[in-house]
Amino acid sequence: MPTNSLTIFDLDDTLLNGDTMALWHRYIVKQQLVDHSDQFLAQDREYEAAYRNGTLDMQAYLNFSLEPLQSYAAEQVDQMVQEFIQQTITPLLYPQAFKLMAELRQKHHQLLVISATVDFIVRPVAKLFDIQDVLAINVARQHGRYTPQIIGTPSFREGKIIRLQQWLTQQSEQPEDLHFYSDSINDLPLLEQVDHPYVVNPCQPLADIANKRGWPVLEWQLGNAE
Repeated sequence: MPTNSLTIFDLDDTLLNGDTMALWHRYIVKQQLVDHSDQFLAQDREYEAAYRNGTLDMQAYLNFSLEPLQSYAAEQVDQMVQEFIQQTITPLLYPQAFKLMAELRQKHHQLLVISATVDFIVRPVAKLFDIQDVLAINVARQHGRYTPQIIGTPSFREGKIIRLQQWLTQQSEQPEDLHFYSDSINDLPLLEQVDHPYVVNPCQPLADIANKRGWPVLEWQLGNAE
């Protein structure tokens, strides 16, 4: 019997084995778009650690991340993103994610990706899963270039709840129940809001909470959909 359910997926370390922004930064270093590459990558690791322990300053991170792109038109960046996804991201996608999504579509679940990564990277990755509905961090364009200026509420921590609520108000039909898959302690606020929380390859703090609360814990690996 068809259901009216919405299943939401985090992106990084949930649908793929890695963090898209960290991988993107390594990619642009290889493309020689970054001055002082060693310093840039060291700072990136500091930001990544801050994200994992829940202390990331998102605006400072975006200022850092988008600074090397200021000499390039948005269309040039988009083309680089496509090459980056083909070369780096595609081999890292979990086959279990594709299998699960196929099962959910058979049950008529609507699928949504919500991520704390910038929209111009998240959308083309979500398309690999044939997902069109995406909530990510939107940044403004100025003079045809991407800027670090955030548009609206960033989809990060509690901001994911706000963005989801805004998105739901725009839908013609409301879901009967919400499912959410994530790996990150940063997503605990949204995991606590949905009807059916699932954790995928969780960080240790989230694994501890999931075990205490009886949430399903999934272990996905590359190369095997079983």
